[in-house]
Formats: sequence, structure tokens, C-alpha cells
Amino acid sequence: MQKHKPVLLDQVIEVLHPGSGEKFIDMTAGYGGHSKKLLSMIGSDGYGYLIDRDKQAIDKLKKSFKSAANVQIIKNRFSQIDKLGLPKVDMILIDLGVSSAQLDEANRGFSFLKEARLDMRMDRSDRLDAHYVVNNYSQKDLANLIFHYGEEKKARQIAKSIVESRKVRTIETTIQLANIIAGKIRKTGKINPATKTFQAIRIEVNNELDELKKGLENSLKFLGKGGRLAVISFHSLEDRIVKRFIDENSKETTDITGKVIAQAYLKKVTKKPITGKLESDYNRRARSAKLRAAVKIK
Repeated sequence: MQKHKPVLLDQVIEVLHPGSGEKFIDMTAGYGGHSKKLLSMIGSDGYGYLIDRDKQAIDKLKKSFKSAANVQIIKNRFSQIDKLGLPKVDMILIDLGVSSAQLDEANRGFSFLKEARLDMRMDRSDRLDAHYVVNNYSQKDLANLIFHYGEEKKARQIAKSIVESRKVRTIETTIQLANIIAGKIRKTGKINPATKTFQAIRIEVNNELDELKKGLENSLKFLGKGGRLAVISFHSLEDRIVKRFIDENSKETTDITGKVIAQAYLKKVTKKPITGKLESDYNRRARSAKLRAAVKIK
């Protein structure tokens, strides 16, 4: 299994600027790479709240931080942290990537390169999985989600091919699905033809875009004044949501006379996203990573 490397670690530390005794929430703690560094910088007087929806990640976090007295590990969706009774904090990190461990473990069904039952659930207690989406969604619904969530130009052709194939036999595995897609898309460059469709199905299964919108709104509730927010996204749909959220909350609201009726909540730290292109030579996951950051000013 490939060792998980936290993406843009140095850049995250730079924009969050952790200080001794501060508190943070890692909303998508994963295997704890970013949190480990943050904890080392805030010291024993600081505190970290580590949240993840993946039980496997939670189990790993509990082992990694079992001797840390200043850590609380919570299994939950970050869209629901407003129900956990957490205090206001100085830093919030959201890393939206699928971890190397999830991709490398074939039976999670995230990868189109490894044979596994179609799954793709980040929380394996959820009922909806990729197997259901692929074998039960209508051709129209499949085309729509592949087009909108995968930004795949050949969404209609792929959806039609999926439906025709499942009439012959149920599509059980990742490789079956990848081969169906490959029959409709010619490989160009380094991008696998299945990439966008698998992304789209994963987003649907995990309700990722709605989760992100709710998580960003929660960040405003839990950041104290002067608190820093950092978000790492991995595809344009996520990045657009993050950019729009920061843009909208960095502007004053005025009435028709120009009178300010609501102050801005945030100040941008990154006018343009910090990318992981330079890091991608030694950390493949960083290839498409974009980091945006802001400070809460109200």
C-alpha cells in the first residue's frame, strides 16, 4: 500500500499559521497527516478536533493519537459538526481528497485500476453505493450525473452503454465498469477514460458537493474572529464552490443606496489558489490539488 502523504502540507501550515495553545478542527482528518503537524506546532496547551466519516480512518486515527491528551477523534460528516457541541476554534482545515489508503484498498471500490465490487462509500454504513447507482439509475439520470459531476462530454454515450450492458448482466465490479467506459472513450494523454465517470459516481454516492457547501457554512460558525480557514480541493466543481463561498463572504452587502447593511465575514489569504503541481513529482495525489484560504474578520 502506498504511504499516504498529506497534500500541500507546508502550504497548509503557512496559511493556517498555527500558534502555541490554539485549537483547530480538521474536518476531514483522514489518516492524520495534516493534524499531526498542526498538533506539533500548537503544543500540549492546544487542542485538535479530528473528524472523519470513514470508520477505517477513525480506527487509524485512534491508534496514531492514542497517547495524545489534547485530541478528540469524532466519526461524523463534517456537514453535521454543528450538532457536536464543539467550541469556536482558531483554524479549520478541509481536505476534500480521497486518501491513498482508500484508493489502494481494492475492496473500497474507488479505483478503476483494481478489481472490486462497485462501492465507493466513504462511510460504509451508508445505504447508497456505486453498485446501486450503476445498476438502477435511469439512463437519463446517469447521463446527467456523469455530465454535471464528471464534466464528461460523452456522458450520454457512456450512460447508454452502461444501461445496455446491465441488460445483459449486472455490472458488479470496477473493472467491468471501466471496460464499458473504455469502449466509448479513446484514451488521450495520461488521463484514464474512466476517470471522470468514476469521479461523478463517487460524488453522487457520497453527496460530496452538498456536504462541502454545508461544511463551509459550518466553518463560519466555528471559527472565532481572526480564525483561519484552509480548503484543499481536487477538481473544478469543488474549487468553484470554495471560490464562490470565499468571494461571497469577503464582500460587504449594500442596499440600493449603497449603504452597508452587512459587513464581510472573511478576508482572502489566497487571491489565486495554491496548486500542487510542483509537489506532484513526488506525490501523485497533489497533481490536481488547489488550496484556498481565508481569515474570519467578523
